[in-house]
Amino acid sequence: MSKFQSIIILLCLLANFDLHSQPEDTTFFKTKISRVEIAGRDEKLQDIYYVRYEDNAIELDLVTIPQIPNVTYKFRIIESSFDGNNVSKWFFTKQPFLRIDTLNPAIYHFEIVGIAPDKREGQAVSVEFKIEYPWWRSWWFWGACFITLFGLFYGRERFLKFWADEEQRHYRQVTELELRTLQLQMNPHFVFNALNAVQSFILTRDSISANNYLSKFANLIRLFLDSSRSKYIVLSDEIKLLSLYVEMEMLRFENKFDFHLTIAPEVNRFTDIPTMILQPFIENAINHGLRYKETKGNLYVKFYNQGKYLVCRIEDDGVGRERARQIQSKSSKGYKSQGLKITEERLRTFNMIANSDIHFSITDRTQASSVHKEADIGTLIEIKFPKFG
Repeated sequence: MSKFQSIIILLCLLANFDLHSQPEDTTFFKTKISRVEIAGRDEKLQDIYYVRYEDNAIELDLVTIPQIPNVTYKFRIIESSFDGNNVSKWFFTKQPFLRIDTLNPAIYHFEIVGIAPDKREGQAVSVEFKIEYPWWRSWWFWGACFITLFGLFYGRERFLKFWADEEQRHYRQVTELELRTLQLQMNPHFVFNALNAVQSFILTRDSISANNYLSKFANLIRLFLDSSRSKYIVLSDEIKLLSLYVEMEMLRFENKFDFHLTIAPEVNRFTDIPTMILQPFIENAINHGLRYKETKGNLYVKFYNQGKYLVCRIEDDGVGRERARQIQSKSSKGYKSQGLKITEERLRTFNMIANSDIHFSITDRTQASSVHKEADIGTLIEIKFPKFG
């Protein structure tokens, strides 16, 4: 045998040795999923399934290729949630199926491996299930709930505000009607006093004075009617009305007193004040103070600013309030003025409606203890109107 032939035989022997000594493949079989059932319905085989929350009962049938008897299956579930991945431990089963019905909303990755009787593991298979959140845990549901609750609270507040405004509106209407009624009560009061004066002139056959008085009375009534249409009157018009009224009273009492009107330069004559507020105070000064004075008296009316208020100061040097009460108590026909009482009610009502702070004070002009009890004390009245603007 030649040397060349010996080499060929040796190579053949080596090749035959390598073929028989090659190790066997340990993954000689594969694990597969033969059927997927979700909520009792068979599904087409695929890598990922989207499952509704109420359909989270899942069953998987398992087989090996090629088929091997007495196979044990191990599996684990990797859960992907907002908290990160949660990998469970391996579980083992000899049943050729898996049944799970306790999955919460999340993404689950199943890994399944078959184990042959000789402990060799086959090729793994995996499948993914995405369990959806229930509708009541979805973002649109919570968004709708938030919008609905917001709408309910907002609607409730609007409803309560509406009824509060309606109640306030009705209250204002009632109080305005009450104010209007009190205001209308003033006109008969003026007319009553004026007609008494005219009657007195007629009885004394003083036709010239009666005619003069009636002329002023007609002009005054026109001013009253014009002012009674509104809750407010311009200060200049109020001064004109008061001046005319005092002129009538001076004529009625035969110039028993002098009238002194002062308006400070800084006073805005176009300021609005409530209608027919000042006249009853002047009437009160004349009929309770100057009327019973034995000598000629004086009536002072001054308008000036004091901080945030416009002040009307009414001052007389009459007999004073206490002596006036004593004099009136001796006569059953004593003068009983209702104008000041009505004015107090009007101011209280007006302050409620307009949320204003009009107030007045009535004091003695001179302290009674410092003068003789028969001396004229006089009265001082201050009415303060808040300035607006």
